[in-house]
Amino acid sequence: MIDHYAIPLYPAAETDLEPLRGLLDDVRARAGADIVAIYAPQLEADPRDAVILSTADGIAAHPDLLTRLYRLLRDHLELAHDAEPKVKPIPAKALAKLPLRVAYGINLNKGELKLGALFIGWNDEGPADIKALCEALAPTLFSLRLLLENDYLNTLLAENLATARSILAAAQAISDNSSPQAVVNILKDTLFGPHISSCAMLLYGPVTDENPHGPFEYLEFAGTWSKRLGSGIGMGVRLYLRDYPDVLAKLEQDKIVSFPNIEPLRAQFDPLIRGFLRAERIRSLTLVALQSARRRLGVIVIGTDRPHHFSTRELHSYQTVAEFLTINAMAQIFRQQHDRVQQGRAALLDAVTDGVIMVLPRGSGGHVLTVNQRFTRQFEVSADQVQGHSLATLLGYMQIPEDTRQELRQQWLQTPVNAPDIRRGEFRMVTSEGQPVDIEWYSAPVYLDKRVLGRIYLFHDCTAERTAARLRAEFLSRVSHELRTPLTSIQGFAEFILEATGDQLPDLAREYTEIILNSAKHLNQIFNEMIEITRADAGKMQLDKTTAHLPDLIIEIGARMELQYKERGQRLVLELDDDLPPVSVDKTKIAQVLINLFANAIKYSPPGGTIRISTQHVTDLAQLPEEAPRDVVLPAALVTIVDEGAGLTREEAQKVFLPFFRTAEAKQNKIEGVGLGLAVTRSIIEVHRGRIWALPRPLAQGGCFMFTLPTLRE
Repeated sequence: MIDHYAIPLYPAAETDLEPLRGLLDDVRARAGADIVAIYAPQLEADPRDAVILSTADGIAAHPDLLTRLYRLLRDHLELAHDAEPKVKPIPAKALAKLPLRVAYGINLNKGELKLGALFIGWNDEGPADIKALCEALAPTLFSLRLLLENDYLNTLLAENLATARSILAAAQAISDNSSPQAVVNILKDTLFGPHISSCAMLLYGPVTDENPHGPFEYLEFAGTWSKRLGSGIGMGVRLYLRDYPDVLAKLEQDKIVSFPNIEPLRAQFDPLIRGFLRAERIRSLTLVALQSARRRLGVIVIGTDRPHHFSTRELHSYQTVAEFLTINAMAQIFRQQHDRVQQGRAALLDAVTDGVIMVLPRGSGGHVLTVNQRFTRQFEVSADQVQGHSLATLLGYMQIPEDTRQELRQQWLQTPVNAPDIRRGEFRMVTSEGQPVDIEWYSAPVYLDKRVLGRIYLFHDCTAERTAARLRAEFLSRVSHELRTPLTSIQGFAEFILEATGDQLPDLAREYTEIILNSAKHLNQIFNEMIEITRADAGKMQLDKTTAHLPDLIIEIGARMELQYKERGQRLVLELDDDLPPVSVDKTKIAQVLINLFANAIKYSPPGGTIRISTQHVTDLAQLPEEAPRDVVLPAALVTIVDEGAGLTREEAQKVFLPFFRTAEAKQNKIEGVGLGLAVTRSIIEVHRGRIWALPRPLAQGGCFMFTLPTLRE
């Protein structure tokens, strides 16, 4: 008679045990053994993980056979988890309480997959050669391993699915009610096994709006449950962090800490907590951190009333729920912060005097995240009408001229939302009250941690500024005409006096007449420069554009300035690209730009120094230095003028193009000039759709000015 016993390790696959029992019977028969058993403790589902047994006649009646055999296997087949040894003899002393004299354990693991071991026992001398027996049993052992592996994986899948369902059920319930006490009750009902006897959620405190991230002083019981006392016991009790530095440091590092035996830990608790542990008969504890990368929220404490080694799957389940709780709590915190930020952002946007659109990437041109009140008033649209719709839809609602709409559609929709380009433009429109309005628009990407979050469009009503600029230009133009007439007369009379009677004048009179002439010329130049700047700002600078080859123009200006730089013993080096594409410019005004920059380099470069002028064809922003503006129109010709002077500080490089700005060196060395030349230069370059900038020290060894002019497309 053959008896079979099984402590079912695989409850989800109980029907699959019959082939396993058949193989055990086969092994026992071929080995002439009295007991053959499978031992597989690796699943950690129950203390008696798996003992599947086949016995000979009469052996099954032995008192407490199954219990004693389980203890023997547990104590002496731990090495079955290791890759070696393959075959392990069981000590005779361990067999004393069983009807066996000789027994062996045979490893059935498969690589890293720990399946268990086969136990074979005899009540006589056993086999003469266990290795030969194992070789003879090799096909059967292979089949056993295969069945164990299949059963293991099926059960693991079933248990994982069950665990996942428990975690999902807990997560769904927590989403509906995430108060600490509700969370503890949900965990008790959905996740904890019968061995869990108590649970508590403790939260860090104090938490204030000023210091939401701490420093914290204590952990406070916010939700509790125990088998003996129920829910809500000990609420408000605090554990002060200074008493548990080691435990909390380990918890913060590992996120989950398990204590199979809490006896060494009891001494760290205060008398109240020790009394609670004693009343609940807590023997084992697991602490699970509730914390994100930047914020500590609290701790979940899980206890058992008997010694328990928390399995890997248990700890993983607890940690998964803790992570969900943390995410859920952080989401609520962020939602509250987001609501406050959104309210503040809306108030801020509505306080802005320019119209604003924020666009997020989605579809052609993106979709509208928000618009402010100023924009809705400017273009007579409703925020509810366009918010969340595409940028193309928004354009259709804006009350603007049709040609402007088509132009904006072409420019905006062809620019990806995440493009790094900065775009500008302007248009003119008439409001519903019949008032003409000048609008300047600006578009730039919005970054979050170096990633483009979206794109912002700003609309500035520049009507008043344009009107003021036009009035200023007209005023200066009229004033200049009024002042130029007497200045021309003064200059003409001074020149006549010097030419007609210069030799006959006394030395003092001749000196004063020359001062009058030079002052008149200087004032005339200042008026001319001021008028140029004003006209450019008002959009009234007249350009007589022709196609030009920039290197030829630079060579011409270099020849014209030859006398000036040679007087100071300076040398001019030209590094020009003859293949540079042509540009469409007003040659006279670009010549004025080159003369201003050339004269500036001669003035500030030391005697005997070298002045270098170079050109380059630029088709990509990456070809420009980092200091260059990002809104350069490409393709372009880049002109660089470098001298060997002292150069500019970063602050001076930012201000050097402002009218009447003078560097510290110019003031100290009393270098002549009023600070209008570079301002005029910038105005001329910008009306040509170019950009000009200066490189500060130490990016440049001396003075360094760079400007671009768009080249003609082939």
